[in-house]
Amino acid sequence: MSVVHDSVVVGVDGSPAGAAALSWAARYAAVESRALTVVHACGFPGAMPDFEDIIASERGLRSVGRTIAAEAECDARVLEPLVAMRTMVVMGNAAPVLVEASETAALVVVGARGRGALASMLLGSVSSQVTREAQCPVVVVRDDASEAVRGPVVVGVDGTAASSAAVEFAFHRAAMERRPLTVLHASWDLRTRVSAVPDLSSYAERVAETVAGLCERYPDVAVTERYRRGEPVRQLVEASREASLVVVGSRGRRLLSRALSGSVSRAVAERAACPVAVARP
Repeated sequence: MSVVHDSVVVGVDGSPAGAAALSWAARYAAVESRALTVVHACGFPGAMPDFEDIIASERGLRSVGRTIAAEAECDARVLEPLVAMRTMVVMGNAAPVLVEASETAALVVVGARGRGALASMLLGSVSSQVTREAQCPVVVVRDDASEAVRGPVVVGVDGTAASSAAVEFAFHRAAMERRPLTVLHASWDLRTRVSAVPDLSSYAERVAETVAGLCERYPDVAVTERYRRGEPVRQLVEASREASLVVVGSRGRRLLSRALSGSVSRAVAERAACPVAVARP
């Protein structure tokens, strides 16, 4: 699949969640002066009994997909008429298609449907896979999440390379949007749980170096550091209620990576009251 290099890729499916993702992606592309690639993936709903049925089904899916993509492009042009846009209708399931697109994209934006058990299942089926496997940052926009008018960008840090990537993404976003930045340090209660940060002194040093260097690169960004004792997911979700964007890190595909950070990024994306960006080194 040929995606415009360094463009913003957004997955659409005709749903309210897809519309919310499209709106966010179009605005991001405008602010960043990037092209927007609107992608609709046509996955087969089930097994086809024979070759003729497969061909007929593919034709029908492509026809519906072209309509969805065209309507999405029209909506995006109303929102951001100056952004260069391209639509793509691709046969395949959404998650693998968007993961492939991430290989050359600057950012992938996906929608997720609200809260609850059904939402969790839907989030896990597409958004979770994309955030786990994508080669570029991913933003998850729920259809019931709202972007505060002038809320800060909030980034969670833990002193790892993953959080360094998240902090850099958050600084850049705050600078482009002219918003303040909140750097949130959250650790588990040492009296009841094992600390998420075993070496607190080196952790503090790494975070300080990361923040200091980015403050020099982005001198116009007003930075506030907050220290909270408690589970990171709960603290980030609480902060999301007054934020325009929450940024978290991810360590990628490895099994250990998922155990350490996959559950945090997925849980925050599922429960946050604003869009969530997931960045990795």
